[in-house]
Amino acid sequence: MNGFSFDLYELWHIAGGQLILLGAGLVLIFMDLWLMDKPGEKRVSWMGWVSALLMLATLGHVVSKEWNLNQLVFMHVFSMDKFSAFIVAVVLLSGVMSALLSMGYLRNNNLNRGEFFVLLVFAVYGTVAMVQSVDLLMAFITLEVMSVAVYVLAAYLKQSRESQEGAFKYFLLGSFGSAFFLFGMALLYGLSGTVNLTRLAVELSHGLFANKMVLVALAMIMGGLLFKMAFVPFHMWTPDVYEGAPSVVTGFMATAVKAGAFGIFVKILAVAFSPMLSASDQPQFYMTAHLAVLGQYWKPVLWWLSLLTMFFGNLLAINQTNVKRMLAYSSIAHAGYMGLGIMAASDLGRSGVLFYLLAYTLMNVGAFGAVYLLDGEERRAQTLDDYRGLGYKAPALAFCLSLFLVSMAGLPPTAGFIAKFYVFSAAIQKGYLLLAALGILTSAMGAYYYLRVIYFLYMKEPVREVVPGRVTYATAAVLVFAALAVLYLGVFPEGFYNAALAAQKSLALVF
Repeated sequence: MNGFSFDLYELWHIAGGQLILLGAGLVLIFMDLWLMDKPGEKRVSWMGWVSALLMLATLGHVVSKEWNLNQLVFMHVFSMDKFSAFIVAVVLLSGVMSALLSMGYLRNNNLNRGEFFVLLVFAVYGTVAMVQSVDLLMAFITLEVMSVAVYVLAAYLKQSRESQEGAFKYFLLGSFGSAFFLFGMALLYGLSGTVNLTRLAVELSHGLFANKMVLVALAMIMGGLLFKMAFVPFHMWTPDVYEGAPSVVTGFMATAVKAGAFGIFVKILAVAFSPMLSASDQPQFYMTAHLAVLGQYWKPVLWWLSLLTMFFGNLLAINQTNVKRMLAYSSIAHAGYMGLGIMAASDLGRSGVLFYLLAYTLMNVGAFGAVYLLDGEERRAQTLDDYRGLGYKAPALAFCLSLFLVSMAGLPPTAGFIAKFYVFSAAIQKGYLLLAALGILTSAMGAYYYLRVIYFLYMKEPVREVVPGRVTYATAAVLVFAALAVLYLGVFPEGFYNAALAAQKSLALVF
């Protein structure tokens, strides 16, 4: 496709997942109006099932129709390649699981309002479109679509001061992050005359990479995305927002939003600021081999940020008595582990990050699903003392939560162990022995507070009566699926790792 023309069939062929999600959002808006007179529980049930099924249909379309594509569409703004398809599939999986969990959560908390699912679908759409972007301006626009929807979801508990305070902090700090991204993009446009990633790589490779203002622009773009990825010192919003938001929203933010941020972060670094395009055997990209010199600037920065993120995330989680707040600091630490794979800048490193995102989505959404059920109603039972003896009162929920925590700790035979093995192996392979050793040490620190929750579930006597929430069929299905998937990926990771390996290699073909 040339110029500003595009073919509608080609748009459907490459960005059909986005179109389904946009249609789903519009359908849910009118459906919510149509169900206004229906009882609240019935309204939530209809909205939840329709949103989950439409996102599942989108996932099926991406996996079956778009996995083998390597094309650009819509004025070279969006791409569909294996890398985008893999991240999009992870985001959609998180969206489907969150929608199914949300039906039970909204009922248990008497929040029977249908707009929740409209916001959820548009948050998923913004994340999917951002991952498919090969244009920095479109990446910024879709980042804001995602962010606005997530800001509102974080504040969904309108009567809760913690929810409102957390969402307000998220909005303010998120605005700063977006501003940094926008200023960095504008600076790159002023220097190179383009915001398309592949054209930007070509312009930089012709000597522009030596301009110090390029490093300033790169730092701004990295800073904006590191906020979404919750790297230290851009993490300050995470504990308050994760604790204040509804548990199912916290699970969605910690997985889908993080997966989208990691996806576009890796795409920008690999395509525009590294020599990856030179491996495509296309003559016009041979000069991009010169971009390897930029690694001497962003890799040391990522080295220190990954170390600080792993260390402070685990260190601060140790002192937490609120389980949601503990999982918030835990999510910060996991971002640091994935930073090792990005910094390695190798096939194993990028593949490890993709596999880690899949494993993290399964165990994190599952963990927050179990937490909301043990909680009953939001903030009724979230401290360690509340969890005393619940392993015998709610054995199935306690077992699922224990399995997810064991996986987060990186113990075999779970997906978390394999995911950490890949990223640590990538770091060691590239000579980052000290950082890998420190990462393994911080992982051992993390095992302490994960296993402490299990200790309270099974080894402590209850100090007060805790009534878990009602378990719906949809919620049970999500928890069982997540538990089985965590075990399957821990025992048979090869298939999904090979898919991740093929996905990251496709970045060299994003033209």
